[in-house]
Amino acid sequence: MSLLPSVSVLQKTLYSALPDFASIAWVEQVGSTNMNLMQDVRNTQSHMGRPALLGAHTQTSGRGRAGRRWQDTPGSTLMFSCAYDVYVPPARLPMLAPVAGIVACEQLRKITGPAVQDRLMMKWPNDILYDQAKLSGLLVESTRPAKRESKDHHVVIVGMGMNLSSAVELTRHLGRKVADWTSVLGDLNQDPGPSEDIALLVARIARAWRDAFAQYEQQGFEAFLARHEQIDALREQQVNVIVDDRIVLSGAACGVNQDACLLVESEGKRHAITIGDISIRPRDQD
Repeated sequence: MSLLPSVSVLQKTLYSALPDFASIAWVEQVGSTNMNLMQDVRNTQSHMGRPALLGAHTQTSGRGRAGRRWQDTPGSTLMFSCAYDVYVPPARLPMLAPVAGIVACEQLRKITGPAVQDRLMMKWPNDILYDQAKLSGLLVESTRPAKRESKDHHVVIVGMGMNLSSAVELTRHLGRKVADWTSVLGDLNQDPGPSEDIALLVARIARAWRDAFAQYEQQGFEAFLARHEQIDALREQQVNVIVDDRIVLSGAACGVNQDACLLVESEGKRHAITIGDISIRPRDQD
């Protein structure tokens, strides 16, 4: 049985759970939830308010980080995006990618409780792992709205894709270990709950992003340093930093700094990483 509720159930439950969201829509199919919200934000004729949420059962042009295509199987993936007004200088926008990941991971941990929460971790900048296998990926983008209130006014769009089921098939197809929410619930000895449960999960994360971005506006990334440390999947791991399919640095991950950069120690020097894919090195390479 699919954990994904019907479009009508999702729409109805989200309307009730997010009364302060100005726009909520869930559809059967869309090209990309992030791109659709982006187009609305830039459209001078659009009357869409914010915060806004758009979800879809299927995305025909879903995107992951670095322009990758998001892999999904109809009915087995939770996919939604939210748009928020954020008022910070442009240089502070990149830090919101880790903030979004921290918050999403925290909410999933709260839902599962202490039994398995330590198995839910975040891999910088914002992949959510379960037992070191990817459960969810986030795509955080920003744009200038058509109706801009100040030079620091941006709209941040956060897209989240989470595997609900089919981890075995995805693992085989992608050639790397993948996790799904069904497995998490199974480890809790829980049967899938009412179909509204997934909608309430979406609502919790959407609210948490809104609150975290408001906190970030006032306090910066320093407010999230300790929170990141609690869920850091890379801490003290030997990692490779990969740019354009080439390993550019190998060393020990040492958390993040106040600018939300990943710190990697190599040959006695700490490097602040702002871009690149991070892979945990197999033990036989140590």
